Amino acid sequence: DLHSFPTRRSSDLLVISMSSFAQLIANKTDKKITFGLDLFSDFQLTPSDNWDPRGFNQGTSFALTYNFPLGESTKHTVSIGLGMSSHNYFSYSRILNPYTNGNLEYKNYRDVEGFKRFKVSPTYGEVPLELRFRIKDAVKIGVGFKVGVMIATKTRYVGPDEDGTLTDESGATVNQKYLYINNIERMAYSATLRVGWRWVSAFAAYQLSPVFAVGHEAPVFHPLSVGVTFAPF
Repeated sequence: DLHSFPTRRSSDLLVISMSSFAQLIANKTDKKITFGLDLFSDFQLTPSDNWDPRGFNQGTSFALTYNFPLGESTKHTVSIGLGMSSHNYFSYSRILNPYTNGNLEYKNYRDVEGFKRFKVSPTYGEVPLELRFRIKDAVKIGVGFKVGVMIATKTRYVGPDEDGTLTDESGATVNQKYLYINNIERMAYSATLRVGWRWVSAFAAYQLSPVFAVGHEAPVFHPLSVGVTFAPF
């Protein structure tokens, strides 16, 4: 078909151009710059009487780091950069007064009809620091630490009203958001570990600092994040 030839040729040129551009980025950075995207779930390891967590708590993070070679070898580096992480801590225990400076109040909705979700979602700006080792250029191991500063936090509740009843006969639910919550720690400190093959790695991070500030009847837990990292360059 003579009419389809220009279209196929254009698409082939586009693929070649994109491949050349990706190779140009790789050559320019020469493994000095790494971009990583983490997809993970947060797990609560220790129970808290006033916080009834959901099992799966999805979150995301990303970081752009600069890699300094360790000694004369370019395979092993110390890397530092900037990043951001967003967490979602789902719970059956709804915080009724998130704006308070005093004691937090809760209501448990685990067995309440119509309950859909309650979550606390902090977002942190982060500075990651990692020691990275390569084995035969393919296997990667990274051991590190990151410091985060909270830049935003919110809660969202979808379910019955405070009396535990649906808002009308059709089964409508309350959809309520708060764009800020008190009693959240402003700083987050985490130890990190990555083990991977080429540009995909298993990822884990343990937050050494609690999510909520100690006191005021706040839940006390240190989340363990487990997931996967994609680092195309």
